[in-house]
Amino acid sequence: MTSRDDLPEVTILCEDIDQERFIREYLICRGLEEHKIKDYGNSKGIEIKNNNALIVKNYPDIIKSYRRRKYRNIAVVVMIDADEDSVSDKMRSLHKELDEAAGNLNKDTRLPNEKVAIFVPARNIETWFYYIMEGQECDETTDYKDKKMSAKERIELAKSAAQKLAREICPQGVDRITLPSLRYACTELQRLQF
Repeated sequence: MTSRDDLPEVTILCEDIDQERFIREYLICRGLEEHKIKDYGNSKGIEIKNNNALIVKNYPDIIKSYRRRKYRNIAVVVMIDADEDSVSDKMRSLHKELDEAAGNLNKDTRLPNEKVAIFVPARNIETWFYYIMEGQECDETTDYKDKKMSAKERIELAKSAAQKLAREICPQGVDRITLPSLRYACTELQRLQF
């Protein structure tokens, strides 16, 4: 069992506040102290057409920063919506941004011992929220985003979904999760080693 002092400091790179609150709350439920969770932040002044492109653009920088400091007990969590792509296509776009040759060969550019987890909700994070909170099967091509929901309501939904996932769903085991992108994210969690 890992003691709280042995848990890494985690930097989060994600598209929006919903994803950030979901990841943060999930990590807290897993025993990480809130002060050990850092947001990579949005680089000011960069011309980017959307949040998805921002993640792809910042991915090499966060990985290079991690590699310079990995002698410390640190980890990175990256979240990017699949949108209309597949999970593997989105993963490939990140790998290509870091190392074009390896990415073109569909190779994972992360080293096996690196504490870098990549989560790719398909279609978007709201698909995970629907699956977790409603307890129903859903597909990963439908957009479950409720455009009438306020920012405060979305943040509360993100936190509630993370708590339910950590406390009720994950203890049952990965095999019980039928949503493919969420199941894949659970295997990615193993890279964090806690």
